[in-house]
Amino acid sequence: METLIIIFVWAVIAALRFAARSRPVERSQESLCLICVNAVVTRGTNGKCLIACNFAGAMRPVKFTVCQCTGFCASAVPAKLVKIEGFVRDEREVYTEVAIS
Repeated sequence: METLIIIFVWAVIAALRFAARSRPVERSQESLCLICVNAVVTRGTNGKCLIACNFAGAMRPVKFTVCQCTGFCASAVPAKLVKIEGFVRDEREVYTEVAIS
């Protein structure tokens, strides 16, 4: 009798674990492109949204929900100014004119 109770408990635990795995995982349907600087988002009056990616200079349509992107840049982050060093001389050199005889 005790073994039947133990088998019944194990069967209930296995059934609950199987039911938990077969449940679909609810995920957010918002695309990462909606908050990206590189995205061109066009919204229609019927609620439809068309997205194109402008990363690397080429306009490509995005036909699926994006959850990760290597070219993602949040639009809320201010742009950084780029300072290039090493291409300008510190002091101007004065060249003398040479007479050619």
